[in-house]
Amino acid sequence: MNKVRLTILSLLFISTTAMARWSSNPAEALWINSDSRYFYSYAVEQAPNGNTWFYLNGDGDTHYVQLFDSTGVAMLGEEMMLVSDHRDRLTGYIGQNLFVDRDGNAIVIVSDLRYSPDSDELGSYTAYKISQSGEMLWGEGGVPIDNGEGRSINAFVSVTQLSDGDYVFSWLHSDYDQTIFSIDVQRVNSQGELLWDPVETRLTDPDKKITYFWPYIVDAGMGQCILVYTKGSNYELYARKLDFDGTSAWSEDTRIYHGGFLSTPLNTLLDVEPSGDGGVIVTWYDDRYYTNTESIYMSYVKPNGSLGFAAGEAGQKLGYSELRALSTTCKYDPASDSFIALWRESDQGQGQFRVVAQRVSKEGELLWDEDGLEVEPLEERVLYGDLTLQLGEEGEVVAFYMKRNTFEYGNVDVRMQRINTLDGTLVWDESKILTDTQSPTEKTDMQVTEIASHRYAVFGWDDRGVTSDPDYKRLYLNRVNYDGKLGCKGDAAVTETAIENNDFVAIVTVDNVDFVVDSKQAAQAIITVYNLDGTIVAQPFIGQLNQGRQCVTWHHEVSTGVYLATLTTPQGLFTTKIFIK
Repeated sequence: MNKVRLTILSLLFISTTAMARWSSNPAEALWINSDSRYFYSYAVEQAPNGNTWFYLNGDGDTHYVQLFDSTGVAMLGEEMMLVSDHRDRLTGYIGQNLFVDRDGNAIVIVSDLRYSPDSDELGSYTAYKISQSGEMLWGEGGVPIDNGEGRSINAFVSVTQLSDGDYVFSWLHSDYDQTIFSIDVQRVNSQGELLWDPVETRLTDPDKKITYFWPYIVDAGMGQCILVYTKGSNYELYARKLDFDGTSAWSEDTRIYHGGFLSTPLNTLLDVEPSGDGGVIVTWYDDRYYTNTESIYMSYVKPNGSLGFAAGEAGQKLGYSELRALSTTCKYDPASDSFIALWRESDQGQGQFRVVAQRVSKEGELLWDEDGLEVEPLEERVLYGDLTLQLGEEGEVVAFYMKRNTFEYGNVDVRMQRINTLDGTLVWDESKILTDTQSPTEKTDMQVTEIASHRYAVFGWDDRGVTSDPDYKRLYLNRVNYDGKLGCKGDAAVTETAIENNDFVAIVTVDNVDFVVDSKQAAQAIITVYNLDGTIVAQPFIGQLNQGRQCVTWHHEVSTGVYLATLTTPQGLFTTKIFIK
């Protein structure tokens, strides 16, 4: 790695210091990049223990990660961890850069030219597996999931983790003539060993007449996965279940939609999600009758490959208003054993917009009126985008979206609304506003982590227009709790993911507090002390814990009262109360 370049690139981002913390003020979110540097893309994903992985593509070539605990403390050092800085021929990247597995490790996928001959510019994919302590589990150089076989065009990489812990990657690539496209799939075990021959598992036309495109990979349980893809110049939708050895588990691939999508990028039209029973659900919108009125459709592919809805290959239409339906996303809801879809609608002139949800049974019956549930009412001169649907508490889903409050520049905010899936009602009379709407800047590219497990999510967005450079954008992150409040407020917010046991005990003396820590393994750790208002008053320890029992002494100078101490490690968040007399 070029050490000089690394030094220069370290100035690209502000320090994510250990004292950083999620803010309760919507105008004071965590600002990631500096005013003098540009970034390309980012991603956020929540680990099972509540920590948040953050990925950043600095300039097309550089790839960074950081790990934040539940309070917003950076756990991988003050500067973000550089994963890779190999040159790429592209200034951008389309696909899934970040995936977090069931053990809380980050899988980072990068595209670059490291294996390309000097005379060519052939891109290939490399995957890195990073533990929550910052260890590169697949080596400093990662694993070339395509065996280092460069192609002139590589795109749309997707990854899932199987029930046995292995990972399956899928991606699109062109042939050497750039005239036909194929789909590769590769299975990688937890040690980083490639298990499939990509030539044998490749979806390709030997006659080079039919193109395959838009791969999506979903775990199907029992060591199997489902690949959703398009076939032919008309982009007809298909699904294929892959067995443990990469062969097809069905006698033939299932055609999901008998129509097509012309040349519109499908990643802007459809969403592919697991159906909760080993199958897959797909939602999309199209104007199949050329009436300039798009509609939302859903298809449910059962684990055996059959289509679950009576509508068959036409897809089940989800709403029957006379408005145009766009930008859909979907989720399986375990509480109601049904599917939830979210989308936006507009009038013909796109001067009015609203947000709509629908619940669909496994037989394809619409359960929330034929027009759906109105999440945001039809309003003039507004625009909704970046719709995301997350599972909430049992019987609820949480909708996130961006709202442009005027057609003029600026005045964009991030919104949140909870939906009761059992009775089809909104939990709040009005959606919660999570960002500062008074800022004159343009907010775009909202991303949000899961919210169900830990009753909070971390969300991000980029802000444009804060400097004289119209192409420059700032990147912000913040935390929102299940009640719609921002940051870490008070005792409840801090302890909501805590694990109370004897691994972390505070012994109070006259002048000191001795924290007794029993660590199951050597790991990076942070001890943080809060008052009952949720304010950090001290961080007695930031560093490496040894395996076994040890003591950390805090020479406190605080007033009499009750305090809360947390121990944050890759294994979880532990808490103990302190009574200062």
